[in-house]
Amino acid sequence: MNSSIGWLLLALLAIGIAIGVFFIVRRQRYVRSLRDQGWTFDGSPSLGATYGLNCPPFGLGYRRKIDDLISGSTASGVAFGVFEYGSLGYVAALVLPRPLPELFVGRAVRPGAQGLQKSFGGWTVTAKDPAWAEAAVGAIGPALDTMAAGHPVDVSVDGARLVALGVPREAAAMRAFLEALAPVAQGLAAPALARFEAPAPPSELGLYGRPGWVYRPADDSFLSQVAATTSGYGHEARDVVLGDVHGLRMIGLTHNWKTDRTETSTDSNGNTTTRTVTDNHSEPILEFHLPWHFGDLSVNWPGWGNRVRFESSDFDRAFKVRCAYPKFASDVFHPRQLEFMLRAQPLPFSVVSGRVRFALGDNTPERIGHCADFLVAFFAGVPGFVWEDLGHSRPPISRDLDGF
Repeated sequence: MNSSIGWLLLALLAIGIAIGVFFIVRRQRYVRSLRDQGWTFDGSPSLGATYGLNCPPFGLGYRRKIDDLISGSTASGVAFGVFEYGSLGYVAALVLPRPLPELFVGRAVRPGAQGLQKSFGGWTVTAKDPAWAEAAVGAIGPALDTMAAGHPVDVSVDGARLVALGVPREAAAMRAFLEALAPVAQGLAAPALARFEAPAPPSELGLYGRPGWVYRPADDSFLSQVAATTSGYGHEARDVVLGDVHGLRMIGLTHNWKTDRTETSTDSNGNTTTRTVTDNHSEPILEFHLPWHFGDLSVNWPGWGNRVRFESSDFDRAFKVRCAYPKFASDVFHPRQLEFMLRAQPLPFSVVSGRVRFALGDNTPERIGHCADFLVAFFAGVPGFVWEDLGHSRPPISRDLDGF
């Protein structure tokens, strides 16, 4: 019986080894087929390959990951990078001579894409500038039609690169796809489109729809710049979002750390044992650092200052405003500001010594964006005489941005 089990285990081990060898050999052959094309291959690329790509499928959410970076040039000299992006399979990014406005072209709307949709010769085009869309499709339409004869077409202009989804995995099919795509990139490089040149995208990861914002999967250096818990050990900052919002310096992140505690237990025989238990902690943090003076106050922030009440019972039920100077609070929270607050329903926040902190609850791009938009409208709604009393000759944020 024992002998039979032993032989079975050996057989299973042999099968496992054979399967492992099969996949290793297949992987080596695949990499060799790519290098035979004259391309380079990186099996463990960094996210740096996607820096400057911020339009869907890029620029959305956190926890981004790429695999298998293939780099080279088409026969016509267009430099490219192909990589596996999450669950989307292989994506191609061809280099353009200049950054251009975002543009999406395909048979259907690209998920997550923002802008106006219009049909051009059977293509669904999404762009924020109709003039740019018309000029771009006019320049690349014939190349797209030719490509569509043998390949799926789902392309976008993302900064200084032309992105295409649905790239075949096998080397020969990948080359054919890239050679069909190259004329599209060359059409976008036409001098006639130079007048549409756009600002350079961030040189790091970004967030779609938030120009100038930077996303870093990890950067512990920013923990010293925010009000974070200092006890414990193993402090780290994850999913860091940085930006400048109408002069307000923004830092959003998730702070993780650990603490140890000792647990003592006694068994039925009276023997006492102790053990060390490690607890993991996490807190979302969002701060805006003001470049100008403003009074201290808080909204729905626990345990801070004296409460100030207003003539609106609906507002007082929804918000607890605390401020050491009731007149200042009454001037800031005038009737139109109260109405705006009731519509906006902001997260709890405090303004103390030039820093605005939000009780974020959960660190997501959507929540950070909501807080940023609210804060700009809130400060834009502060009356001019309040700014003058604070020593500002004019409001630091345009009244045109208020939430009224």
